[in-house]
Amino acid sequence: MKINKLVIGSTNPGKIKEWKLFLKGKIDVVGLEKYEGIGEPEETGKSFKENAIIKAKYYSKLTKSYVLSEDGGFEIDYLHGLPGIKSRRILPGGKDGTDEELIDYVLNKLNGVSKGKRTARLSVYVVISDPKGKIIFQDKNAMEGIISEKPCIKREDGYPYRSVLFLPKLNKFYVELSEKEHKKFAHRKPIAERLLKFLLKYK
Repeated sequence: MKINKLVIGSTNPGKIKEWKLFLKGKIDVVGLEKYEGIGEPEETGKSFKENAIIKAKYYSKLTKSYVLSEDGGFEIDYLHGLPGIKSRRILPGGKDGTDEELIDYVLNKLNGVSKGKRTARLSVYVVISDPKGKIIFQDKNAMEGIISEKPCIKREDGYPYRSVLFLPKLNKFYVELSEKEHKKFAHRKPIAERLLKFLLKYK
Protein backbone atom coordinates (compact mmCIF):
# COMPACT_ATOMS: atom_id res chain seq x y z
CA MET A 1 0.00 0.00 0.00
CA LYS A 2 1.39 3.36 -0.98
CA ILE A 3 2.10 5.73 1.90
CA ASN A 4 0.23 8.99 1.34
CA LYS A 5 0.32 10.29 4.91
CA LEU A 6 2.99 10.11 7.57
CA VAL A 7 2.33 10.88 11.23
CA ILE A 8 5.30 12.27 13.13
CA GLY A 9 5.23 10.45 16.46
CA SER A 10 6.30 13.39 18.58
CA THR A 11 4.93 16.39 20.45
CA ASN A 12 8.20 18.28 19.96
CA PRO A 13 7.33 21.29 17.75
CA GLY A 14 10.90 21.49 16.43
CA LYS A 15 10.91 17.90 15.19
CA ILE A 16 7.51 18.19 13.52
CA LYS A 17 8.50 21.45 11.82
CA GLU A 18 11.75 19.95 10.55
CA TRP A 19 10.19 16.82 9.06
CA LYS A 20 7.51 18.90 7.39
CA LEU A 21 10.26 21.03 5.87
CA PHE A 22 12.19 18.03 4.53
CA LEU A 23 9.15 16.15 3.22
CA LYS A 24 7.10 19.13 2.03
CA GLY A 25 5.38 18.50 -1.28
CA LYS A 26 6.35 14.84 -1.27
CA ILE A 27 3.95 13.40 1.28
CA ASP A 28 1.28 14.65 3.69
CA VAL A 29 2.95 15.10 7.08
CA VAL A 30 0.96 15.61 10.29
CA GLY A 31 1.84 15.79 13.96
CA LEU A 32 0.21 14.14 16.95
CA GLU A 33 -1.81 17.29 17.60
CA LYS A 34 -4.27 15.91 15.04
CA TYR A 35 -5.08 13.08 17.43
CA GLU A 36 -6.70 13.84 20.76
CA GLY A 37 -6.14 11.89 23.95
CA ILE A 38 -2.94 10.11 22.94
CA GLY A 39 -0.44 9.89 25.74
CA GLU A 40 3.24 9.15 25.48
CA PRO A 41 4.70 5.65 25.78
CA GLU A 42 7.21 4.76 28.45
CA GLU A 43 10.64 4.91 26.85
CA THR A 44 12.29 1.90 28.42
CA GLY A 45 14.87 1.30 25.67
CA LYS A 46 18.59 1.36 26.32
CA SER A 47 19.46 2.95 22.98
CA PHE A 48 18.13 5.53 20.54
CA LYS A 49 17.07 2.67 18.25
CA GLU A 50 15.08 0.85 20.91
CA ASN A 51 13.24 3.98 22.03
CA ALA A 52 12.43 5.01 18.46
CA ILE A 53 10.91 1.59 17.81
CA ILE A 54 8.88 1.70 21.02
CA LYS A 55 7.38 5.06 20.04
CA ALA A 56 6.70 4.12 16.42
CA LYS A 57 4.84 0.93 17.32
CA TYR A 58 2.87 2.65 20.07
CA TYR A 59 1.69 5.60 17.98
CA SER A 60 1.02 3.58 14.82
CA LYS A 61 -1.39 1.25 16.60
CA LEU A 62 -3.25 4.16 18.22
CA THR A 63 -3.47 6.33 15.09
CA LYS A 64 -3.85 3.38 12.69
CA SER A 65 -1.39 5.20 10.45
CA TYR A 66 2.15 5.02 9.19
CA VAL A 67 4.22 6.69 11.86
CA LEU A 68 7.71 8.14 11.79
CA SER A 69 9.31 8.19 15.20
CA GLU A 70 12.81 9.06 16.18
CA ASP A 71 15.00 9.10 19.21
CA GLY A 72 18.28 10.82 19.60
CA GLY A 73 20.28 13.12 21.73
CA PHE A 74 23.45 14.91 22.53
CA GLU A 75 26.56 12.76 22.95
CA ILE A 76 29.57 14.38 24.62
CA ASP A 77 32.86 12.53 24.26
CA TYR A 78 34.35 14.00 27.44
CA LEU A 79 31.34 12.60 29.35
CA HIS A 80 31.67 9.18 27.67
CA GLY A 81 28.63 9.69 25.46
CA LEU A 82 26.39 11.31 28.03
CA PRO A 83 23.71 12.61 28.20
CA GLY A 84 22.73 10.27 25.31
CA ILE A 85 19.24 8.81 25.69
CA LYS A 86 18.74 11.01 28.75
CA SER A 87 19.31 14.21 26.81
CA ARG A 88 16.23 15.90 28.26
CA ARG A 89 16.46 14.20 31.67
CA ILE A 90 20.02 14.88 32.76
CA LEU A 91 19.22 17.15 35.68
CA PRO A 92 19.47 15.83 39.25
CA GLY A 93 16.57 13.50 39.96
CA GLY A 94 16.12 12.68 36.30
CA LYS A 95 13.53 15.40 35.76
CA ASP A 96 12.89 16.98 32.37
CA GLY A 97 14.86 20.18 31.97
CA THR A 98 13.89 23.36 30.19
CA ASP A 99 16.02 24.37 27.21
CA GLU A 100 17.92 26.90 29.32
CA GLU A 101 18.51 24.44 32.18
CA LEU A 102 19.94 21.87 29.77
CA ILE A 103 22.24 24.41 28.14
CA ASP A 104 23.53 25.57 31.53
CA TYR A 105 24.02 21.99 32.74
CA VAL A 106 26.18 21.00 29.76
CA LEU A 107 28.33 24.13 29.91
CA ASN A 108 28.88 23.72 33.64
CA LYS A 109 29.94 20.09 33.16
CA LEU A 110 32.57 21.16 30.63
CA ASN A 111 33.74 24.23 32.49
CA GLY A 112 37.52 24.45 32.14
CA VAL A 113 37.77 21.58 29.64
CA SER A 114 40.11 22.34 26.73
CA LYS A 115 38.80 22.82 23.20
CA GLY A 116 40.31 19.58 21.93
CA LYS A 117 38.29 17.60 24.45
CA ARG A 118 34.95 19.32 23.80
CA THR A 119 33.90 17.19 20.81
CA ALA A 120 30.26 16.17 20.64
CA ARG A 121 27.49 15.24 18.25
CA LEU A 122 23.75 15.35 17.83
CA SER A 123 22.67 11.83 16.92
CA VAL A 124 19.30 10.62 15.68
CA TYR A 125 17.77 7.22 14.90
CA VAL A 126 14.63 7.20 12.74
CA VAL A 127 12.11 4.43 12.15
CA ILE A 128 8.77 4.08 10.39
CA SER A 129 6.07 1.69 11.51
CA ASP A 130 3.10 0.55 9.43
CA PRO A 131 -0.42 0.80 10.96
CA LYS A 132 -0.05 -2.69 12.48
CA GLY A 133 3.17 -1.91 14.29
CA LYS A 134 5.63 -3.48 11.86
CA ILE A 135 8.89 -1.55 11.43
CA ILE A 136 9.46 -0.97 7.71
CA PHE A 137 12.25 1.62 7.71
CA GLN A 138 15.27 2.35 9.90
CA ASP A 139 18.12 4.85 9.53
CA LYS A 140 20.50 6.97 11.59
CA ASN A 141 22.85 9.92 11.29
CA ALA A 142 24.76 12.47 13.38
CA MET A 143 26.05 16.04 13.25
CA GLU A 144 29.60 16.41 14.58
CA GLY A 145 30.94 19.53 16.25
CA ILE A 146 32.44 20.99 19.40
CA ILE A 147 30.81 22.47 22.48
CA SER A 148 31.36 26.19 22.79
CA GLU A 149 32.39 27.79 26.07
CA LYS A 150 29.46 30.19 25.80
CA PRO A 151 26.11 29.47 24.12
CA CYS A 152 24.84 31.20 21.03
CA ILE A 153 22.27 33.86 21.90
CA LYS A 154 19.86 32.34 19.40
CA ARG A 155 17.43 29.63 20.51
CA GLU A 156 15.24 27.09 18.72
CA ASP A 157 12.36 25.81 20.83
CA GLY A 158 12.85 22.15 21.71
CA TYR A 159 16.47 22.00 20.50
CA PRO A 160 18.67 23.41 23.30
CA TYR A 161 21.88 21.69 22.26
CA ARG A 162 21.91 23.42 18.89
CA SER A 163 22.81 26.57 20.81
CA VAL A 164 26.02 25.03 22.19
CA LEU A 165 27.12 22.82 19.28
CA PHE A 166 29.55 24.78 17.13
CA LEU A 167 30.22 23.49 13.61
CA PRO A 168 33.86 24.26 12.65
CA LYS A 169 33.31 23.41 8.97
CA LEU A 170 30.60 26.06 8.68
CA ASN A 171 32.05 28.42 11.32
CA LYS A 172 28.72 28.85 13.08
CA PHE A 173 26.45 27.26 15.65
CA TYR A 174 23.96 24.64 14.52
CA VAL A 175 21.13 26.93 15.60
CA GLU A 176 22.46 29.68 13.30
CA LEU A 177 22.04 27.71 10.09
CA SER A 178 19.85 29.50 7.57
CA GLU A 179 16.88 27.60 6.14
CA LYS A 180 18.90 26.94 3.00
CA GLU A 181 21.89 25.70 5.04
CA HIS A 182 19.65 23.69 7.27
CA LYS A 183 18.06 21.87 4.36
CA LYS A 184 21.55 21.08 3.09
CA PHE A 185 23.51 20.25 6.25
CA ALA A 186 21.07 19.25 9.03
CA HIS A 187 21.66 15.77 10.42
CA ARG A 188 18.14 14.64 9.51
CA LYS A 189 18.63 15.69 5.88
CA PRO A 190 20.47 12.55 4.64
CA ILE A 191 17.85 10.41 6.36
CA ALA A 192 15.06 12.37 4.70
CA GLU A 193 16.65 11.83 1.30
CA ARG A 194 16.94 8.09 1.85
CA LEU A 195 13.41 8.02 3.26
CA LEU A 196 11.95 9.63 0.15
CA LYS A 197 13.66 7.03 -2.05
CA PHE A 198 12.20 4.33 0.16
CA LEU A 199 8.69 5.80 -0.07
CA LEU A 200 8.83 5.83 -3.87
CA LYS A 201 9.54 2.11 -3.92
CA TYR A 202 7.31 1.04 -1.05
CA LYS A 203 4.09 -0.78 -1.92
